[in-house]
Amino acid sequence: MANNDVSFAKEYHEETKHSEISIRYSHHVMDWGDKPSPFKVYRSLPQVLLPSDVFRPKSRAFKALTKLKFEKNRKPIDVATLAGILFFSGGLTRESKLPFGTYHMRAAPATGALYPIEIYVVNGDIDGLKAGVYHFGPADFALTRLRDGDYRAELSSATGNQESLTSSPVILVLTSLAWRNAWKYQSRSYRHWFWDSGVLTSNLLATAASAKLDAQLVMGFSDRSVDKLLCLEEGKEASIVLISLGRDSNIMASQSTQDVSEFKPEMLSLSRNEMTYDAIWKMHEASSLYEAEDVRSWTQGTREIPLPKETVSNDIVTYPLIVERGGDSLQEPTLEEVILRRGSTRRFSSSPISFGQLSEIIINSTTPLPMDFLDEKNTTNVHIYFIANAVEGLPSGAYYFNRERMRLAQIKQGELRKISGYLCLDQPLFSVASVVFFLMTDLNVMLNRYGNRGYRASQFEAGVVAGNIYLSAYAVGIGASGSTFYDDSVTEFFSPHAAEKSAMIAVGIGNPDYRARPGEILLGRMSRAELLGTEK
Repeated sequence: MANNDVSFAKEYHEETKHSEISIRYSHHVMDWGDKPSPFKVYRSLPQVLLPSDVFRPKSRAFKALTKLKFEKNRKPIDVATLAGILFFSGGLTRESKLPFGTYHMRAAPATGALYPIEIYVVNGDIDGLKAGVYHFGPADFALTRLRDGDYRAELSSATGNQESLTSSPVILVLTSLAWRNAWKYQSRSYRHWFWDSGVLTSNLLATAASAKLDAQLVMGFSDRSVDKLLCLEEGKEASIVLISLGRDSNIMASQSTQDVSEFKPEMLSLSRNEMTYDAIWKMHEASSLYEAEDVRSWTQGTREIPLPKETVSNDIVTYPLIVERGGDSLQEPTLEEVILRRGSTRRFSSSPISFGQLSEIIINSTTPLPMDFLDEKNTTNVHIYFIANAVEGLPSGAYYFNRERMRLAQIKQGELRKISGYLCLDQPLFSVASVVFFLMTDLNVMLNRYGNRGYRASQFEAGVVAGNIYLSAYAVGIGASGSTFYDDSVTEFFSPHAAEKSAMIAVGIGNPDYRARPGEILLGRMSRAELLGTEK
């Protein structure tokens, strides 16, 4: 099985690293006149318009983010709840009229604002929506029906019959349209598949928790089986993660599967000129699983190799995290308010954030995630490093978050603003930010444990944590912005502590240098006729 030959992942990672030389001598030029369309549009398939009275996540943001247990008398999922989860994960929240057209922003961030992630729904009969396979369209806020009937058993079979899928009334599948992101980021954009799906998943998990729905993330599945069910075009788009929503023993999926016919729906083209980057598909193929037995073997095998524990030397200065919540819990914003407030910060002020704000962000970004490749003993593969430039009560320097002791270990001290900007591709924004997080993982351990698919898992898990940092930052009243980085320079800077680790994603936080208007619930901003007229 190619997944076990981890030379593929190691080679891809090395070949797509950023360095001063690779950035400055890149000959890549983006054709702005042929920028890929941000919307996937089917030409002639039937649609189901989603309701306008969507579920709105009114629970307190931190309660939803930390997935605290809600009351037991949970309501079955209906179409309004599903519509709310889809909106607050991938719906349109901002609209800007520009000389070259209208620009739409979404509930979750995406690298380069290119939005390569698509959401599919596979459900049994629920109140307001018949069983089927659907594609979610954020522009017209509608579901396009790809298949009639209940295909949850097919998804369950593709995962080796994972329990969370057999009793879930609704299963979401996140996929990537490769060209939409490769247009800017080329071969490195395979990493972005998992960053962007991860931050979207952060919104989705929190919104589901607010709706009192269990959610489970499944990365162990037969790639070709899921892609075929969703009618994805081979070599252009691919499935990333399955997400079960809710548990209802009264409407369990049938254990008998049905034939999935080949079906290639006609779609509008994304661009006039679409390129394929072989490195992306070589890596994707090498990390793919095929038969149900391969999937079961991968899912079970991921838990057999223990992850190494982090240690902090006794001679390193450490700082315990603190919590600065007010006495009135009503001061804490709702999740709805936080998601609508969120927007990647374009200018930070140099004013400091408080140590309490930083503590809240770290605590609420690092709770255990419901992923099939993690168990109770191994709750994460992500290690959090950061540079503190302006935090009241915390000396400037470089730090590592020790989860076991819930303390920050200072591994370097001093003024490091130039370094934090330099590591993020010399971007001044990240020199001004109060804190710049670098989420890292030990790829050798991950690949030994998970095979090539461990590369997907590493990037995706880091993406979810980055999404939690985004939401937590806006929940405490500050801003956030994501960044890419000089790979080896990040490892070198945080060494010797991080000598064996690789950076997955970076996020800067701080006080915005401007007042941004909150987003809105923008439903059906474009009609089907308008979308059909956007082909290039």
